[in-house]
Amino acid sequence: MLSFKTIAQNLRLLLLLLVSGTLFANCYSYRIATHAQPGSEFQTRTAHSFFWGLVQSPKEIATPICDSLDVNGVSVVQVQNNFGYSLITVLTLGIWSPMKLQWKCGKPCQVSGHL
Repeated sequence: MLSFKTIAQNLRLLLLLLVSGTLFANCYSYRIATHAQPGSEFQTRTAHSFFWGLVQSPKEIATPICDSLDVNGVSVVQVQNNFGYSLITVLTLGIWSPMKLQWKCGKPCQVSGHL
């Protein structure tokens, strides 16, 4: 039969593992870079995934600054997660998962007078 002391020690160990796992895996990012030179500052948008990715908000992210520069592409895309976003995802058991998206528009092509 397990004693109260053994149960308390096991609970403390479990709590320590959960806290350390959360702290050590609290911030990560993915970065996609192309050969295009950046032509703008980072643009930022928070995206939300619900019900384990079945519903996404927004479904598509518009890039009005890139469009205003007449650029058909981006030079860098970065997806970031932090401690707060991870905590929200864990506490909701994955039902709500926010993330931060950042991108830089590509530099417009130089217009030349030669054909």
